[in-house]
Amino acid sequence: MLVRDFMTPNPHVLDKKAKLKDVVNLFYKYKLEAVPILDEAGKLCGLVTRTDIIDTMVDQLSTSISIECIMTKSVVTVHPDNTLEEAWQIPITHLPVVDYDDKIIGLLNRQDFVEIFYKELSKYKNSVQQLSELSYSGVIGINLYGIINQINSVAACLLGVTQECALGKFIHDIIPNTRLMEVVHTGKKELGATIEINGQKLTVNRAPICEGYKIVGAVVIIQDVFPKNTLEKENLLKLEAKAEVLEQVFSSLKQGLIIVDTDNIIRFVNDAYEEIMGIPREKLLNHNAQEAVENSRMHIVLKTGIPELDAMQSVQGRQIIADRVPFFKNGKVVGAIGEAIFKDISEVEQLLKRNKRLMEENPANKRIKSNDLQPKLMTFENIIGQSRNMIQVKSLAAKIAATDTTVLIQGESGTGKDLFAQAIHNASNRNNNKLVAINCAAIPADLLESELFGYDEGAFTGAKKGGKKGKFEIAEGGTLFLDEIGDMPMVMQAKLLRVIQNKTFEHVGGENVHVCNVRFIAATNKNLQDLVKKRLFREDLYYRLNVVYLKVPPLRERKEDIREIIEMMMPVICNNLNITIKQFSEEAIDKMLLYKWPGNIRELINVLEQIAATVSSMIIQVKDIPAFVLEKEKSEYFENENIDEASQLRSVLDKTHGNKALAAKMLGIHRSTLYEKLKKYEI
Repeated sequence: MLVRDFMTPNPHVLDKKAKLKDVVNLFYKYKLEAVPILDEAGKLCGLVTRTDIIDTMVDQLSTSISIECIMTKSVVTVHPDNTLEEAWQIPITHLPVVDYDDKIIGLLNRQDFVEIFYKELSKYKNSVQQLSELSYSGVIGINLYGIINQINSVAACLLGVTQECALGKFIHDIIPNTRLMEVVHTGKKELGATIEINGQKLTVNRAPICEGYKIVGAVVIIQDVFPKNTLEKENLLKLEAKAEVLEQVFSSLKQGLIIVDTDNIIRFVNDAYEEIMGIPREKLLNHNAQEAVENSRMHIVLKTGIPELDAMQSVQGRQIIADRVPFFKNGKVVGAIGEAIFKDISEVEQLLKRNKRLMEENPANKRIKSNDLQPKLMTFENIIGQSRNMIQVKSLAAKIAATDTTVLIQGESGTGKDLFAQAIHNASNRNNNKLVAINCAAIPADLLESELFGYDEGAFTGAKKGGKKGKFEIAEGGTLFLDEIGDMPMVMQAKLLRVIQNKTFEHVGGENVHVCNVRFIAATNKNLQDLVKKRLFREDLYYRLNVVYLKVPPLRERKEDIREIIEMMMPVICNNLNITIKQFSEEAIDKMLLYKWPGNIRELINVLEQIAATVSSMIIQVKDIPAFVLEKEKSEYFENENIDEASQLRSVLDKTHGNKALAAKMLGIHRSTLYEKLKKYEI
């Protein structure tokens, strides 16, 4: 199935000079979800969605502003000959369809997939019903209102009813404690629960039924906990006995214990955890830990696979010391266990005084270091950042990862270009072979050729006996990452171009021709187009490399990601330094958000490491932040001392038509800081 067969052809479009009122009228008249925006040449330059319109209404923007102010400028597109499967892999709601001249020819919405998949699903509906009858498990389905619309013979037998009697009945009239209606309301699956019906102990898995993004019902799969086979029953009874002993041991501990599965659903808590946290057990079990427990970080441990030891956790105004450790199966994180050690920080102070001498004398008391942990494969999920422009870059990178196309990554120093190269390689069909990186700026020009091409024995004075393989051969079948490609000497650019074009190369001093089977990913912090104009970079090589262009945004353009970076990286840094994990206060994070971070992620990590190493308290305050960060926190709008602060605030608010979110962004300050200033000047 191709995109061209299911897209909306010739969608409504607007010129980028159109006003907000024009797009509002268009949305209202034709009941649209998104409108592509065209530039003077008639090519796609942006997209305005219903969400963008709602945001402008909430922020009370003037209808006379240009839609350039609100449209999404970095738009991910698809071609009409892409398959629906390829389009579905792109996690974006509205996908403009363009031809190979970048002319808009259609629009594909994720809601379109619902109709497509529903038609396909309908074809197999009878087959699914027949399959459920062949299942050894009981299957019951309900609609949005709790009316049973499907029940197989196994479920009917377990419940002691006939299928005819159950169909059309309200679920609670058949199974009072099924919790299916709760699943309909929450939209969350519940796995591995146990219920008792007619004296039988049954295991149930519950899940919502969705059409697109809409919940239309729920289904429960019922299994008899006790198998009919005698040997299986005996083994199960032994396992239950062991589980009961473990549960008694856990329950008797004074430390609070919590166990979550890979979806961060709480599967076990003991009495001490319930008491320490002050949360009833029924509000914990089978609930998402992030929602059920204040300031929980179990979801972060599940994502990073890195333990957090002696971490501070604020719960109901009290400071609790907590450990969080993931557990693995076949190299993957499958859950995590958390331990609440102290009810209050005052207990820690007494314990530290008592044990300080013992800790100093016993070098074995060391926390887990990061190099003891299982290394994680770099994926797009591991690249931190949920801002709009980062999601767009990751989406495009993920889209082209499975192909063999050459990629050019451009971004300032410290933005993480190498992480994207690793993620692309690991998501590609070449991930069973090596990713080989070479820094074109770090190797002298006279050595770069032999590093890339390799050399034969006797090629030059001092050549290794037997010769040496170059990067092209080492990366055979994999990916070659050419970092800092903008610094490659011109003579080497010509030789690299021939390899990319001909897919062959020769050793330095050799005559045999070798086939080059690698994928090329290049990265630079320079503007290659400017270098081409200055005749410092070959134009033909530039076009060979710039097949797919990825622009990694600097940190100052995605400040909403700074909080997540701090929360994710501080535990890693503290573990590397073998020190207690530290956390930032809200005020300290606000100050970090104001700094421009010219060194990007690399500079931020260095500052975090400096703070972790030099600050003794477990909560980082504003006074603990390096002076150069605080000195440069002031926005450029406030640097003109000839204009008072209140006037500058009014000026920016006028420019944004009263939109405080945009004003805070222009000022380079946090929104809460803006509100404080507005209150101070009664604006």
